[in-house]
Amino acid sequence: MNSEKLKKDFSVFQEKPELTYLDNAATTQTPERVIERVNRFYREENANIGRSLHELGYRATEAYENSRKKVADFIGGRKDEIVFTRNATESINLVASSLELDGKILVPETAHHSEQLPWRRKAEEEGLEFEFIPADENGIDLEAAEKMFDEDTALVSVSHVSNVYGNDNPVEELAELAHKNDAYIMVDGAQSVPRIPTDVKELDVDFLVFSGHKMLGPTGIGVLYARKELLEEMEPYQTGGGMIRTVKRDETQWEESPQKFEAGTPNIAGTVGLAEAIEYLENVGLENIQEHEKELAEQMIQGLAKIDGVKVLSPESACLVSFTMKEAHPHDISEILNQEDVAIRAGHHCAQPLMEKLGVSATARASPYLYNTEEDVEKFLEAIRKVREVFR
Repeated sequence: MNSEKLKKDFSVFQEKPELTYLDNAATTQTPERVIERVNRFYREENANIGRSLHELGYRATEAYENSRKKVADFIGGRKDEIVFTRNATESINLVASSLELDGKILVPETAHHSEQLPWRRKAEEEGLEFEFIPADENGIDLEAAEKMFDEDTALVSVSHVSNVYGNDNPVEELAELAHKNDAYIMVDGAQSVPRIPTDVKELDVDFLVFSGHKMLGPTGIGVLYARKELLEEMEPYQTGGGMIRTVKRDETQWEESPQKFEAGTPNIAGTVGLAEAIEYLENVGLENIQEHEKELAEQMIQGLAKIDGVKVLSPESACLVSFTMKEAHPHDISEILNQEDVAIRAGHHCAQPLMEKLGVSATARASPYLYNTEEDVEKFLEAIRKVREVFR
């Protein structure tokens, strides 16, 4: 994979050739072809969907539903199992609000706030039990998890890839445990779908969520995959136009799913942009992206190990690198790197319970993607050495 060549597809790197962007776990950059596809929608197809009988309305509806099919094919699901939302967070909230549960909810200690807070609120409001599954940088403690699953378990919510450590979680094993106990499994694929070939049927998951902005797509567009029979059983998250079949003075009938979960005018431009981003990723090859990322992350880990005072939290097999420095706070690290035109993330990464367990307030995180190069890694390591000199 020629990352230097791929960089030419992104106007930000042409306008800022000095930029080393390593905050891809938060938001990726957008290739010109995705931007152009969104612009083309507004120039040539802009209309509301499913309502108008004129030519533009037909073309907008067709573009929207073709995007749904593209997303479904990308993750091995069915078109009528794909619900468009604003982001992965809204997708999880939709399920937590609409799914009837009776039993305890399990979430790993490494969980992103969006992965745990909707379920914590549901547990509080409905009197359900909520428990954390022990986990660390090596992943979820499967032995401990197995002991926590029983006939009272209703659901387990887990990220496929940790946004703090960058390690893969044992989703297939957890799915087997969940279904053995008649429980559901919700998978946060925000960090995995952009880089790992994903097939929801092979994983045997009940729900999968992800966001467009972490996979070269626009912001404001997210996806919920849910098994068709579950969507049919669930009540709408929001109500209004577009999600109804009929409304009478004394009776309302909802549309079939997935439309019954898409109230109001959706982010049509976002869906066509996401579909274009998926096509770009397919052309590059997810296997290539995954291998490339892990190679760069490994180079970062090996380089950081040679710098005094640096503690790496991510395992060698990770796709991103979280670390701390003895002398410098992560926010100071990020600021100094910013002055060197290196963009990373610093903070609690929406995982404060994990930070509390680790005994730190924050970490620094560098996350590569398909357009990053070995030169970017060297520039990053050189900037870290400058941080060391400043705080020595």
